[in-house]
Amino acid sequence: MGHALHRNRFGRRHAMPEFDTLFNQFFRSEGGGVSWHAPVSIWEADNTFHVEADAPGVTKEGVEITFEKGTLQVSMERKAPEGDRTNWHNERGYGKVSRSFSLPDTVDPNTITAELTNGVLHVTITKLPEAQPKKIDVKVS
Repeated sequence: MGHALHRNRFGRRHAMPEFDTLFNQFFRSEGGGVSWHAPVSIWEADNTFHVEADAPGVTKEGVEITFEKGTLQVSMERKAPEGDRTNWHNERGYGKVSRSFSLPDTVDPNTITAELTNGVLHVTITKLPEAQPKKIDVKVS
């Protein structure tokens, strides 16, 4: 039993009409556009927490960072290119992405800094002084 050949959005014929359905479910947002996500790394080094997110095509104006009740929220918006386009194929998503992270009580919210460089957003948060390890000087007698 053969499958009927169907024409997909790229004009090619294939024997798997369910491919289009899966493609739409995986890559489309509820608003109908192609969605995107921002992969994140979180790590601790010395007395500092670091959050780094891939943000290609995001400008400084498209970034919003808030900290409330122990939760760091990072929102980024990548704007679609201006003008009309007839895409042959498009896997690049546009719109707003938001990520939230629970941070320990040991962080000092007054030390949060953020930098956007070469399509990477880097957020740094220092631990409270009382949460940092205390170095004990050894006296020689």
